[in-house]
Amino acid sequence: MSKLYGIIPAAGRGVRAYPYTRDIPKSMLEIDSVPLIRMNVELMRDRLGIRDIRIVIGHHGELIREYLGDGSALGVNITYIENDRLDLELAYSVFLGCRGLEGPCCVILADECYAGTNHEQLLGDEFRGAFGVCGVARAQSAKEVRKNYSVALDKHRIVDMHEKPTTVTSNLMGTGTFLLSPALVARLQAAFAGGPEAGPRVFTGWLGELCREGCDMRPLLLHGGYVNVNSRDDLNYANLLVREHTFPQRKVSLVYVVDEENRQSAIERFAERTEIDEVIVVFRQHSREIEQAARNPKLRLLPVPEATTIGQLFTRGLDSARGDILLLVHSDTFSPSDVSKLLVYLRDADLVVGTRTTRQMIEQGTNMRGIVRAAHVLLAKLLEMLWWRFDCRFTDVCCVYRGMWRATYAAIRGNLTASGVEVIPEMVIEVLRARRRIIEIPVNYYNRDLEFSHIRSRYQNLATFFQILALIVRKRLGKPR
Repeated sequence: MSKLYGIIPAAGRGVRAYPYTRDIPKSMLEIDSVPLIRMNVELMRDRLGIRDIRIVIGHHGELIREYLGDGSALGVNITYIENDRLDLELAYSVFLGCRGLEGPCCVILADECYAGTNHEQLLGDEFRGAFGVCGVARAQSAKEVRKNYSVALDKHRIVDMHEKPTTVTSNLMGTGTFLLSPALVARLQAAFAGGPEAGPRVFTGWLGELCREGCDMRPLLLHGGYVNVNSRDDLNYANLLVREHTFPQRKVSLVYVVDEENRQSAIERFAERTEIDEVIVVFRQHSREIEQAARNPKLRLLPVPEATTIGQLFTRGLDSARGDILLLVHSDTFSPSDVSKLLVYLRDADLVVGTRTTRQMIEQGTNMRGIVRAAHVLLAKLLEMLWWRFDCRFTDVCCVYRGMWRATYAAIRGNLTASGVEVIPEMVIEVLRARRRIIEIPVNYYNRDLEFSHIRSRYQNLATFFQILALIVRKRLGKPR
């Protein structure tokens, strides 16, 4: 095959993914903390050996330019083409991307996610001489096919295509991967020879007409994961696919924060968890229990004597963690057995927060009852209401026991301004503002101090309540950096 060019149409408005696409193009939505468009640039580079890529931009295209630049940081050469006629849809963007090229072109839509697929087969002998190739996946339901386009095969050829079909007769679903021969590129350019209005609107519909004329269109059956990201649910599913693919290789760090009012007896129990690769113990003053626990090779001590607030202990510990996944816990009131639960849900979320408001999991004698429990629920529901467009559901945004991806923490770190315990709900707010997914799960909550009828905490007071309330209002009225 002669030199292969890459074409990535990325001009659409992404209306169906609103509000996530209010300020950014859909192709800049992140999957496992990597923008979709970068994933597809890297797919072209690594699987197909493509070095020259044209990106067709439109809606918020300047953000794509700013992020990818000329492509040199990724080892490719990127050229940008402006599409000022978004009403002409995908076919016009593909035309703009291919215009003036004489070699074959690989087109991959910017808003699609592929995990562990076999795109390199596009370079195989079975597609040499084909008029065109379409990536085809097996859908799990007829609904998926209706969201994309159907493909009808006769042996090793595509004989028909229909965009968003009402009637589905098989589980074969077309994807946004296409290989266009020079002859097919010339045919597309000829279709637009009379001007932008003269060409086709629906790209796959136009390809379907060519198939019915007898043109040699062939399918590439894609293996691995595929998602056409058109909604928040699609985005969540794409995150799950990509993370599941690499989750066993991810390293887990647990940050155990010690301050004057909590006990350190749970440090070693957390370190015994096989899922955890390192435990960072953050503290102001050494103690006998900390020194004993330090014999465990998993433990790393982080003394922060200059820290004046609990919030500084939290952020310093998270800053120093080395894992891909960061767990945070404060005191021995939480159960190490819930670590596995946090990790299961992190496959499907950017931040997993515990809730202590589930009565069945709260031991008698804790301080999450009565008015204290009601105050936490009130703050959570206020936050939920103020960010209701992001489909969040909370009952306890102040629970310290939580897990997040390192990349998620890195994305919000610059916006964490609170120095006290209110930094815990602030993390939740900033993850929402960063358009990332949060899942709340119930965790066990114990009173292990038999000398007192309830858990002692100087943070359970009216002043802290109003500090958190003010933080929520301030964050809602302000804009993230």
